[in-house]
Amino acid sequence: MMIQIDAKGYGKIYKTVMRNRSIPLLAKTIYAYLCAYAGCGQSAFPKREKILRDLQINKDTFTKHLARLVKDGYIAKERTAAGNRYLILQSVPALEESPASLEKQNTDFLVLENVAAHGFGTVPKLVMLDPSLTPQAKAIYAYFASFTGAGTTAFPRRTTIMRELKIGSAGTYYQHFNQLVERGYITVEQQKSGGRFDVCIYRLNSLVPQSGEVDNGMSEKPEHSGKPIGNVDSMSEKALSEKPVSEKAVFQKNGRPDIKNIVTRNSYFMTEQENDHQGNSADFKRKHFSAEKFTQESVKELMRFADLQKEIEAWGGLMRDTLGQLSSLEEERCYRKKMDAILLELLIQLTDALNHAADPDLLIRKIRGPEFEVLFDELLSRWNEIRNPKAYIAVSLKNL
Repeated sequence: MMIQIDAKGYGKIYKTVMRNRSIPLLAKTIYAYLCAYAGCGQSAFPKREKILRDLQINKDTFTKHLARLVKDGYIAKERTAAGNRYLILQSVPALEESPASLEKQNTDFLVLENVAAHGFGTVPKLVMLDPSLTPQAKAIYAYFASFTGAGTTAFPRRTTIMRELKIGSAGTYYQHFNQLVERGYITVEQQKSGGRFDVCIYRLNSLVPQSGEVDNGMSEKPEHSGKPIGNVDSMSEKALSEKPVSEKAVFQKNGRPDIKNIVTRNSYFMTEQENDHQGNSADFKRKHFSAEKFTQESVKELMRFADLQKEIEAWGGLMRDTLGQLSSLEEERCYRKKMDAILLELLIQLTDALNHAADPDLLIRKIRGPEFEVLFDELLSRWNEIRNPKAYIAVSLKNL
């Protein structure tokens, strides 16, 4: 049986908050949950015990991240006779990018100075209450939903989504994203242009399969209706890590016993961006390259070669299990063979470039920064178009 995605109600979700990289992922999940309960107003009244149960987090984790939202000025918490009242604040800290910096043109601007300034969408309670989804999957859905207010629109690349949600690897991202696909909340397809796979199209479905009974718990306004929740099952007092994604992500085989589970750990992309690495390239060079000679082994360490191999496995898992592009063992072998050749060529050319660079420190910073992340993501998405890896990578590194 299919039901409307908004069958249990919905609220506004704001892009300003979901794209703020300083806010932890679980804090964004809590924010989206409260927004879903706020409906057409700005206040939410769910009991804390219900929030813990719906989001599968414990009290310490909830308290820590709620305090962060309150401290940063996104949520206000008030005590009432009926319990806590959460107010979704409309005047919030702005994103780093101002409207003028986003669109530098000789034109006039209409500036909306509140939380909706960068756009918003609606987040359904049905998703936030679904016990089969992880908190990370709910945050990913809320991020997607925050872009839907303008209808069909351009959407950030996966690497940008991961960076803004602080998800450490493609494997971990797809582990949670695929839950949304399997539950029917999101449909994804990759369009072809000139016979080649090009952009991804994401659809947030308005009709979704009805799941098992979802516990409604308290009414969103308990002073008007609803019954108190009984004793909540004891939850682990081990708070979720500040890194909201697991260190390992295992892909389901989906009935394919001949394919090994893909296991990945947090890649270097997010790890490096959690630290101020812009000034440590000279230290890195002195530590590893005292002889002023870059070897392939030392460059492997610099580019996190093993993590890139896992990124390749994760992308293969998405194409096989979600996009349906690798439908046979032969196609999977072709993908892995091509990507192995691309990765090896990338290693060879990076080693040569570092040894001949006038300013290797600058190149090291780029390899450890978002520029290299974008370059490698491009290699993954265009793997089947690359006929000459040597020439393609040479051009890519020139544009790095």
